[in-house]
Amino acid sequence: MRRMTKQPFSVIIPTMWASKRINYMLSCMIEDDRVGEIIIIDNNPKERILRVNSPKIIILEQKENIFVNPAWNLGVEKAKNENICIANDDILFDNIDVLDFVEKHIDKGVIGMNTANYYPDVIGDGNYQIIKNDYDGTARNWGWGCLFFIKKSNWSKIPDDLKIGCGDDYLLSRVKGNGWSVRNMFLYTDKVSVTSNKPEFLSIQEIDIETYKGKYDIKKQ
Repeated sequence: MRRMTKQPFSVIIPTMWASKRINYMLSCMIEDDRVGEIIIIDNNPKERILRVNSPKIIILEQKENIFVNPAWNLGVEKAKNENICIANDDILFDNIDVLDFVEKHIDKGVIGMNTANYYPDVIGDGNYQIIKNDYDGTARNWGWGCLFFIKKSNWSKIPDDLKIGCGDDYLLSRVKGNGWSVRNMFLYTDKVSVTSNKPEFLSIQEIDIETYKGKYDIKKQ
């Protein structure tokens, strides 16, 4: 397929292979020239269920789970393209043409998802809209960080003591520009957050929230 974006995107996907949907998502991406590479941070190699093959796919196998925020940092560090897309492994993302729209706006800051995108009555007709986030672009809505886009040069390394939660909050508070959301893009068909909502990770998220509030929340400093 002919690439419409000026530059290809590096897509970064941390995974523990809890969702089988990742194979469909990858099959959509590898067929499109707007995706230059797909960097999979494999946090659970023993459970790998990869069913597709492509030179675009780069697997960074981890000896143990490094968790999602360090995985984002690692993926961005290794990415060869300036355009970055970071995606959950359990989303239905076959709207690759959204990358054309995103590239036109990516210099504004960091672009995530609008909450309305997760409901079946969303207008998923490709008539995308970009909306500035609340609180002058520094806040995020529910589901914003499940799929987001940023320039590599605009990335702020998330601190090592934030493992699962608040990585997107940290980025939003430090990005050059503002936080935005794309509307009218249908993403999910069923339950989201297959991995992060597991009980064993909830306690880590609670610690991350307290750490963020105590050390990194600019609004409280």
